[in-house]
Amino acid sequence: MNALISDDGLQCPEPPHATAHRRVNDHSRGEHATAIIYPVVARRSHGLSLGINLFPARKICTYNCPYCEVHPFANEVDDLQAGMVEQALRHFFEHEWPQMASVMPLKDICISGNGEPTCSPVLEDALQACDRVLRELEARDTAWGKVPVVLITNATGFLKPEIKAMLARYAASMRLEIWAKLDGGTQELHGMLSGSAYRFEDIVHGITSFAREHPLTIQTMVCRDSRSGRLLFDLEEYAAVIRHMWAQGAQLTAIQLYTLARPPVESWVEGLEDAAMRQLGRALADQLSDVQISCYGRYQELEMEPAGSPMDSAWQS
Repeated sequence: MNALISDDGLQCPEPPHATAHRRVNDHSRGEHATAIIYPVVARRSHGLSLGINLFPARKICTYNCPYCEVHPFANEVDDLQAGMVEQALRHFFEHEWPQMASVMPLKDICISGNGEPTCSPVLEDALQACDRVLRELEARDTAWGKVPVVLITNATGFLKPEIKAMLARYAASMRLEIWAKLDGGTQELHGMLSGSAYRFEDIVHGITSFAREHPLTIQTMVCRDSRSGRLLFDLEEYAAVIRHMWAQGAQLTAIQLYTLARPPVESWVEGLEDAAMRQLGRALADQLSDVQISCYGRYQELEMEPAGSPMDSAWQS
């Protein structure tokens, strides 16, 4: 059975009591990261999320983010093939979900895992599997109609016409939410945080062109370089980019500011404390009043400082 993570950080073969607080700093995907399906308690899902890992054999991504919480690995297992995600989903809901259902409701099915989902040749197969299984569940209980499929992407797939067209089809035909990464606010910071040669302006354009037709959520990592203390986020430039996207017709459902929850690939990357995240969220909300901004600390969603609160610029130090 896939395990949830209990208070002490240990995997529990049986779900713990419904009132137990669960930790979010361990998103285990089974032994040696080989599991296709992994239930976790996720900050940004506000509860139980069922993850789908499209990369059980090795980490595959178009970025090389220094803050990535999936460390490089290689397993002696085959890559996913068509039909395997659906098989895993059906097994989970038949054999494991009945025990978990009494603990907490399922907030979403999240396609993410050990890499960039748009790199996977079975992404479309996985989307179809999620759609079929959720429709069958909804036919028995209408409450399942509220459970979305979330695709977490670094947005490089929007630069490929065939990927962009595929995501548009499914965004129009099923309950699909897309959370697209946009970090830093400048080309320099984007380069540092993505570890890639992708141009920041191309990523912004890709997100904007997709969001003109299909609303999406922006996800933004906020962290520091512990070697210099530098905040790797330019609030003024970032806010200007978001306003430019609006002006171009992008439909942005929300912005999620979050920081590190688990050890990153590079040890020099440092997460922000809750107080700094609260102040940063308020500072951004003051500049972008027309979009919902959510702020997440290392373990939970945070209430931002009230509007008009004096700022001590803790997030800048």
